[in-house]
Amino acid sequence: VKDDLGGKERGETDEDGKLTVPEAAGTVRHAAYIVGYPDGTVRPHGNMTRAEAVSVFARLLAEKNGDRLSGYGAAGFTDVPVGAWYASAVRYLSGYGVATGYADKTFRPNQTITRAEFTTMAVKFFAVHGDGNAEIMEKYDGFKDVSSGDWAAEYIEDAAKHGWIVGYGDGSFHGNAKITRAEVVTLVNNLLGREADEEYIAENLRRLNTFTDLTSTRYWAYFDVMEAANSHHAALGETERWSK
Repeated sequence: VKDDLGGKERGETDEDGKLTVPEAAGTVRHAAYIVGYPDGTVRPHGNMTRAEAVSVFARLLAEKNGDRLSGYGAAGFTDVPVGAWYASAVRYLSGYGVATGYADKTFRPNQTITRAEFTTMAVKFFAVHGDGNAEIMEKYDGFKDVSSGDWAAEYIEDAAKHGWIVGYGDGSFHGNAKITRAEVVTLVNNLLGREADEEYIAENLRRLNTFTDLTSTRYWAYFDVMEAANSHHAALGETERWSK
């Protein structure tokens, strides 16, 4: 059985020929929140600047609230000029306390963001967004390189408890390391409970945003990037089913 949005469900026919299908799942719109570069790449191994990071969360929050990311005035930071491509996003999120700067009143938009900084921004974003995967992990042992005195310890612990982030095999978190774009989309998808429809992607590649440096489905973050880079309608059940 197929619905009007292209979703499909398999049911069972009894001995009398009566068809029974599972209850229809709710359908939501997932907006794209990652864009590629003019050369056709998405650079999953590349780092992300603070301006790019704040733009990710601004797009997601504006989509949920039905807001437009335009017409916002000066962001209140000495190094965020009016008219900069990221100025509206910074201003929008600073109003919610998600985008914060430094003691010298700078935002440092072109500085690459660390894993600790991005995780902190993600936890603050989730507190405002309020809709996503809030299932707390049954056990959390912490990361051996994050002490209670670290400025981001509280945010890292919250994110780990909710299963949004994972550390490394040696039990460390590497908070001062630069976060990659692949790590960003994985964290955000976990945070919002978003999951790519692998079957739909395989059947509709020509209709989707694809990238010259993201071609192998064996790449660990391939489907997370595709989820983040393509707007779609999603029927939410045991798994996420896409339709455009």
